[in-house]
Amino acid sequence: MKTYKNQSERLDDLILQMQEKRNSEFAQMRSQFHQVYNELKPVNLLNQALVDIRETPYVRRNLLESVVSIAGGYLSKKMIMGESNSFIKKVMGYALQYGMTYFISRKIDEKMS
Repeated sequence: MKTYKNQSERLDDLILQMQEKRNSEFAQMRSQFHQVYNELKPVNLLNQALVDIRETPYVRRNLLESVVSIAGGYLSKKMIMGESNSFIKKVMGYALQYGMTYFISRKIDEKMS
């Protein structure tokens, strides 16, 4: 332990220790900030999501089922209702699309089970 001649030297030494501690903690905090900032960039988030989809068969299967169901509903709406300016026909088309999407997703679930 260091001996001090007066309280002023001891106080100066404690101040220096606290400043060094503050600088060290600030450097750590800055490094953590940059790490989190890089992880939260949209490109990195997208890459991580794609890796998760590629590596997890359950997610890949669910994504495929969803795409097939939505595409089937959309195509059935387009084939049956076509293009329309009528509000009623548009609403009926969306109801048909929803119904077909639901029907296709249930059929896919039955086949997968």
